[in-house]
Amino acid sequence: MAKCPKCGYKLKIFDISQFCPKCKTNLRFYNFEEEFYRNAKLAEIDQGAFHVKVRRLKASFVGSKLIIARLALCLLPVIMFLIPAGSFHFEMPYKSVDFSVGLLGIVNLFSGTDLNLLTSMQNSALAGSEFSSTFNVYVSYLVPVVFAVAVLLSTLLAFISIKNMQKVICGFSVLGALSAIASQIVIYININNLTDTVFFTGKAGFGLYAVIIGFAVVFALNFIINKNGVPVEYDEGMEERAEIYKKYKAGKIKLDDLPQPVVETEETRKIDEQIRIEEEKALKEVQS
Repeated sequence: MAKCPKCGYKLKIFDISQFCPKCKTNLRFYNFEEEFYRNAKLAEIDQGAFHVKVRRLKASFVGSKLIIARLALCLLPVIMFLIPAGSFHFEMPYKSVDFSVGLLGIVNLFSGTDLNLLTSMQNSALAGSEFSSTFNVYVSYLVPVVFAVAVLLSTLLAFISIKNMQKVICGFSVLGALSAIASQIVIYININNLTDTVFFTGKAGFGLYAVIIGFAVVFALNFIINKNGVPVEYDEGMEERAEIYKKYKAGKIKLDDLPQPVVETEETRKIDEQIRIEEEKALKEVQS
């Protein structure tokens, strides 16, 4: 049950009056002024923290021309995977299968029956090593694909940390480019291994070279952004209010310890001046 804020009397269900039955305190307006100022302080720092988040979100997407370019080109490595990095052809009596090493080839591999063929034939005595080599190529090819998706997601989530996310994207870009180089080497090695076989033929493409260029572009953009910083425009007092709100949420400070207004700005000074003018007018009217 609720209690009287002044005397601590436990209110009963039939105590419907706005006055405490014991001390006669007006429950509705008790400490009204103090609570009003507390709510005003909380609203001020809460809005400051909210506006800081909005400004950072905006800056992480359209903060500058380089930021806009980063957002537009974050899909570049993924798009480059549409260019095939190689192909393998399997030819036997009554069976002919083509494996394309590319993003569309992977989609076709998982959507059809070729994946079952590729995995089941690895233990075949006839061409098991060739199927294993092709499987290894796809595994190595998926590694830079994962890093390309990581670059995309990191760019879309750059607002989480506008100071450090550029470094994260640069790291993913370097790892993506290195894994693409390694995947291209794996493709060349397996194509050379297939030259002496009867059932398999392979051909290398230039898709991974395009992927490497895509990662390099993303790396260069984010390196420049990290060097120049992400410009974020804050109104006067906005950052201070956000910092105070963090301390309040962490329990380091209390609302009663804060002044009103919490952070003095040009806007609050104008409001205080307007209040002073209105009070002087009211006082003159009373005196006259």
